[in-house]
Amino acid sequence: MLVFGRRFFFLILGFSIWAGVAHADASDRQVEEEKRKVLEKSEFRVLEGEGRFLFDYGAWIDFRYTNYKDDDNDSETPDSLRETFEADNRFWWKLNIKPPLDASYDNEHVVYLRLKDLYIKEFPEDESGDYDHDGPHLDYGYAILDLRPYKIEAGRRYFNVGRGIAYSNVGDGFQINYMRPGWNVGLLAAHTLPHEDNIDISVPGFSKDSDRYYYALGAGYAGIPHHQLYGYCLVQRDFSHEEPNDLNQDFTYDSEYIGIGSKGNITPHLGYWVEVIKQSGTSHVFGTNEESDIDALGANAGAEYQWDMTSRPRLSFEYAYGSGDSERVSVTDTEGGNLSGDDHNFLYFGYFPAGYALAPRLSNIHIYRVGANCYPFEGIRALKNLNLGADYFWYSKDRSQGGISDPEATADSHNIGSEMNLTVSWQILSDLKWAMSYGYFMAGDAYADTANDANQYFSNSLILTF
Repeated sequence: MLVFGRRFFFLILGFSIWAGVAHADASDRQVEEEKRKVLEKSEFRVLEGEGRFLFDYGAWIDFRYTNYKDDDNDSETPDSLRETFEADNRFWWKLNIKPPLDASYDNEHVVYLRLKDLYIKEFPEDESGDYDHDGPHLDYGYAILDLRPYKIEAGRRYFNVGRGIAYSNVGDGFQINYMRPGWNVGLLAAHTLPHEDNIDISVPGFSKDSDRYYYALGAGYAGIPHHQLYGYCLVQRDFSHEEPNDLNQDFTYDSEYIGIGSKGNITPHLGYWVEVIKQSGTSHVFGTNEESDIDALGANAGAEYQWDMTSRPRLSFEYAYGSGDSERVSVTDTEGGNLSGDDHNFLYFGYFPAGYALAPRLSNIHIYRVGANCYPFEGIRALKNLNLGADYFWYSKDRSQGGISDPEATADSHNIGSEMNLTVSWQILSDLKWAMSYGYFMAGDAYADTANDANQYFSNSLILTF
């Protein structure tokens, strides 16, 4: 009876601190990942011309409207965040340094810089007006040295290991790759950006004060035709500070990850991917402050088939898993976290796309997805680059008593619910793109009767490229 009382108290305490930020953070990362993939074109654009020094530059502007409805799964409660308007401006410069014309080598070095300036207006407004101006600041700034068989990348950029689940983010660091036919061995070291929020928001002074280091060693083998095998070891060390210092609770979270995976094609039209991640390390028990061992597991596997026909239809299936802990309310925080014994919660520092409306973290959850995608008007010149996509997700808890990243899913049930996503993307002109995303989440038995209303997400954006 005493154990139940203690857990119930911590559940309520963790919920009160944590509610209201989970969905916003997940949506922000999701949108940023979508932008990153589009902006990659400027990084890898091939520059052609005479001379040793080739220079290019450009701008990218995203005007975006986002609407949230019943984000807390309760239609009777006014939404704390209903809609946002934002203008995201990115300005980039790229320099390629080619070898002299009479050189016996063709090594080419690269310098890339990108600035970010973001304006956000949120509704409903509070006393501060809910207006934020982030920037201008350095978004990316790095150099690539082509010293074959070595490639050295250093500066501020996007780093990742494997499929990007265990770790993927923009950081300050370096990466060295040693490449031979069929082999690629890489070493990575990175640090969180200045003024980055701590993933553990129960740490006193968590805002703008994350201090984590990431070290990784990985290898990939492509000697088997149409397949690539890879493996990596990742170490994360937490040096985040508390402000003010809590003498009764240690929030340090140190973790290690071993990942193995494979990707490739089974047939010319059928591709696949699979990755398994074993997590270890140490965390601290909330309340007793005892050090506990981390023993967690993550996995992701999927397949995609693309028909060789007009409209380029694709059908995909995917499964993802992150282990959970029945005692945890929060899957990211010390407060509301592990209460005794080993910590079985899969906590990672990367990203996994899991839907627009619920957008759950890959912790204490099974995720099943089926998706379809096509260019239905490929035969019409003006509409040939209009893409339609649909995805259906079904979510289930790993441990029914434990929490997930949505603090509303507190009931003792495996059934989290399901979600339908719809996307439209139209490259109208070479420098003009329109995109729309919609998500509709239907809550399952893991939500109490007072918090099981449908949750909706809508995003509409117009992207200009110069």
